[in-house]
Amino acid sequence: MPSAYAQQVFTTITSGQVKAIMQGEGYVVTTNDDGKLIWKIDGNKTAMLLGSDNDSLQFYAAFAGGGSSLAKVNAWNKSKRYSRSYIDDDGDPVLELDLDLAGGVTRARIVDFLKTARLSFVAWRDEAVD
Repeated sequence: MPSAYAQQVFTTITSGQVKAIMQGEGYVVTTNDDGKLIWKIDGNKTAMLLGSDNDSLQFYAAFAGGGSSLAKVNAWNKSKRYSRSYIDDDGDPVLELDLDLAGGVTRARIVDFLKTARLSFVAWRDEAVD
């Protein structure tokens, strides 16, 4: 039976709570000067952002100066359901995944989202980034 801690339900979440969950799962995460959570995955900096009312999480990764083609981004979006990729205004490829906390999600669901974000990032980096 899952522990009560794993079944804790969040309808909102703070940066500190996200950081604690991430560190509890063994992820390397720090907070920058703007209060954003910076998550290092295989040496690449990514970010975990909170919604304006702390009612959602967004995984965000961009390769500044990295290249990609519209065809690769479109192929990613066509074949993946839970993430989106695009070329930003600076021409950099971006990957985003969202977790909506409306109605409540368990800590275990947040941990699952983190695993999905990490796996998606690694696959996206290999498939969509030049």
